[in-house]
Amino acid sequence: MKNRNNISAWSFNDLCAIKYLEQVTDILAQYSWIYETRNTDIILHNVLEKIPLKWYEELNSLSTTELHQVLFNFIKEKWPSSLKLFIEQCQYLGQFRFPPHNFKELTETTNEPKYVASKVSTKKQYEINVMSGFVNEICQDSNCSVVLDIGSGLGYLDQILHHQYKLKCIGLDSSSQYTLTARERLKKDPCSNSMKHQTLEINSTKECIEDLKNVLEESNFDCNCNVKEKLNQENDSKIMVGLHSCGNLTQDMMKLFCKMEEITAFICVGCCYNKINLNDFPMSKSVQSVVSSTSTRFPGWSPCVSGLRLAAHGTRTHTQDTDKQTHLEKNLFYRALFEKYIQNEKISWRQPKRRIRPSDLPDFETYCKNMLKNHPLEHDSKTLKNLNKLYDDCEHLFPRIRILLVLQTLLQPLWEGFVIVDRMLYFRENDISTQVLALWDDSVSSRNMALCAYKR
Repeated sequence: MKNRNNISAWSFNDLCAIKYLEQVTDILAQYSWIYETRNTDIILHNVLEKIPLKWYEELNSLSTTELHQVLFNFIKEKWPSSLKLFIEQCQYLGQFRFPPHNFKELTETTNEPKYVASKVSTKKQYEINVMSGFVNEICQDSNCSVVLDIGSGLGYLDQILHHQYKLKCIGLDSSSQYTLTARERLKKDPCSNSMKHQTLEINSTKECIEDLKNVLEESNFDCNCNVKEKLNQENDSKIMVGLHSCGNLTQDMMKLFCKMEEITAFICVGCCYNKINLNDFPMSKSVQSVVSSTSTRFPGWSPCVSGLRLAAHGTRTHTQDTDKQTHLEKNLFYRALFEKYIQNEKISWRQPKRRIRPSDLPDFETYCKNMLKNHPLEHDSKTLKNLNKLYDDCEHLFPRIRILLVLQTLLQPLWEGFVIVDRMLYFRENDISTQVLALWDDSVSSRNMALCAYKR
C-alpha cells in the first residue's frame, strides 16, 4: 500500500499546520469552560449552569438520535447563531482527525494472531494484528529489519513480527515483571533468540541513550528461520515502535529517535495524553509561539491536564451506544453530586477501585450507599439524608449532563489534533519527515492514529 493519502490525518504543510493550530487554540481558549473543570467537579463549580440557556433549550429539545447527529454536523437553521458557529467550527477543525479510510480497511492482514493468549481482550488482539502488518509495511519501505519495541509488555507484538514477517525484535519495558513474563512465555518458542526482552526505563537522558546503544550493539540473533545475522551489521536498519505508548513515553521516544542515528524509522500510537508533563507540552517551538499568542488574546488560558484528558476521551463514534451513554450520564451526575457533598463537608473519602456497574445506579441513594461502603459514614443516616436533599436540589440539572458531554465530544478531536500536530511539527523542526496514519476504524479503538517518522 504505497499511496497512503486516503488514510492520512492532518495532512498539512508547516504553514497550514500553524494556521490550523491558531484556529484550534482560539476555539479551545474561547470555550475552555466546557472542559477545564474535571467532570467530577462540574456541580461543585457550577459548570452546567454555564451552558448558554438558548443552547440548552434547543439541544435539550432534540431526540437522543438527533443529539448524537450534532457530532456529525446536524444543525437546525433556527438555532442561535453562536451555537451554529461553535458546531461548524468544531466540525471543520475536527474533520482532519477522521480520514476516509484506514490501513486495516485497505490492506490484507493476517488472521487473528495465534501467538496472543486467548485471555487478551479481543480489541487488544485486533490492535496487535493490525499494528504488526503496518510495522512490516513501513519496515519494507524503510529497509528496516530490526524492531525496537518500546513498552513491549508481554511481547505479543514482537512474536508476530518475527514469525509472520521475519523481523528481529528487541522489546524494552520499564516493568521487570513484564520482562520476566515475556521471557517465560518465549522459552518454548524455537525462535526465542530473535526476540530479546530487557527491562529499561525509557527517557530522553544521555544515560538512556547510552543504555539503548549498548542494547543494540550487544544483541545477537540466532534461530531456525533464516534470521541469523548479527544486529550490528551495517544493513540492519532499525525502527522504533510503540503501541499505545502512554503519556510522556511518546515524547521521550521522539527525542531519542531524533538523537540516535542508529534508528531510521519511527511508528508510535500514543495514548493517555492526560499523563503528558505540561512542562514538555507543546514540544514544537512554533507551537509554543502559537500558544503564547493565544494566551495573549485569552488571558489565563494555557494547555491544561483537563484538556489533555479530553484528548484521550473516546471519539464521537463511541457515543452511539444509547445504553452506555445513559449509564455514563447517570454515573457522571451521581459522582459529581457526591463530590460536591464530600468537598463541602470536608469528608475524607477514597473512590472504590472497582468500576461502577449499572446495578449500582438504580437511584442516587443506592449509589451513595455503595460509595460509602466500609467508610465511617456508611451507616450515618444524617449523611444519607443530606445527600438525598442535595439530589433533590440539583435534579433539574441532570438534563444538562448530556448536553455538556456532546459539547466536550465536539472539542475532543481538536484537543487530540493539538497534541498530534505539535508532535508532527517537532519532528519537522528536526528535519525529520512525518505523517499521521489511521490504522483501524476509531469505532473499534479511539486511539488509532500512528505517528510515523522517517529520517531523510
